[in-house]
Amino acid sequence: MGRTGPARRNKGYCRCRMRSVAHYQEIQPGARLARYVECYWLREDSIGTPAHSVLPDGCVDILFTARNGEPTDLTIVGLMTKPQSFDIPSGQSYFGVRFRPGMASAFVPEASRLNDKVEPLESAMGADARRLFEQIGDTGSPKQMVETVERFLRPLEPPDRAHRALDHLSACDLSVDRLATKSGISVRQLRRACLQRAGVSPKFLSRILRFRRAAEHIAKAANQTNPVAWAEVAAACGYFDQAHFIREFQEFTGSTPGRYLQSLPNRSL
Repeated sequence: MGRTGPARRNKGYCRCRMRSVAHYQEIQPGARLARYVECYWLREDSIGTPAHSVLPDGCVDILFTARNGEPTDLTIVGLMTKPQSFDIPSGQSYFGVRFRPGMASAFVPEASRLNDKVEPLESAMGADARRLFEQIGDTGSPKQMVETVERFLRPLEPPDRAHRALDHLSACDLSVDRLATKSGISVRQLRRACLQRAGVSPKFLSRILRFRRAAEHIAKAANQTNPVAWAEVAAACGYFDQAHFIREFQEFTGSTPGRYLQSLPNRSL
């Protein structure tokens, strides 16, 4: 499987994850779904990618997969709490719907129970998922794929204060107390809403999103020749200090920031 790219449109960090020689494209959602969907994305891999690394980013994806042009699967990829590795065979292509953190449950309530799992969408949505699979398979272009999904996605309930809290959590680095106050709900309500909609606590989700910001900083550094000031990166991303930054980065990648930087393809030495 392959999930890619962070919320802030930096393709260097790939759920991001697309670090091989493969064609990758992102398409922005329409206005109606922009509060829920981060982007639609497409990837084509003609030569295959063994041990493709997928890192936590706080998102849930619906993933349509084809092999040599033939539709094979429609799955839902849960929020990831740890790095995972997948083999991508040659001739594989993907069309993904990347939901903003906590927002997939507005369409698929079971999404919050799928952390670190990849499941057939049909197991959560039944006949509706089968119809969507057939409709996407019948399309002839990325534009038609997006149009098909946009017609299909209808939130089960209108946005509420919990949605606002998740928006704030994704946009800035706030403590749980400040986030609850800004969103007009109690800390207890915030924790319950985050567990129900994202499957993790607000504190853990904020850690994942802080890691994403750090990975984006490192991706930008991959195009530079100057040494990276790791203490500055740690401070910019909201870590207590450099040791805190390195420890959490290792948790979410299995690698130090320096080794991760060297693994990026655009690194100029």
